[in-house]
Amino acid sequence: MPKEPNGTTHTNGAQRSTETKTEEPKAALDTAIAQVEIVRGDFRNAIAGLNKLGELLKQVQRENKTSDKEIQSVRQTLRSLQSVRI
Repeated sequence: MPKEPNGTTHTNGAQRSTETKTEEPKAALDTAIAQVEIVRGDFRNAIAGLNKLGELLKQVQRENKTSDKEIQSVRQTLRSLQSVRI
């Protein structure tokens, strides 16, 4: 069977493509690889988002700790003022 440069073969005047069998798995493989890359990108974005969230939570925790210290200071001052007798 003489093979043409475009991947077809001639037999008794009929053309038959030999590329379709190899192109389908290759196309499916390319699609799967592309989907893997998309998922990897999504995971990277999710991890970046979680890192930002972690930083925000740490900041809130620091602010909360500072607020608690300020509240304790105000309570202590109130106690000392209440104990003063005129």
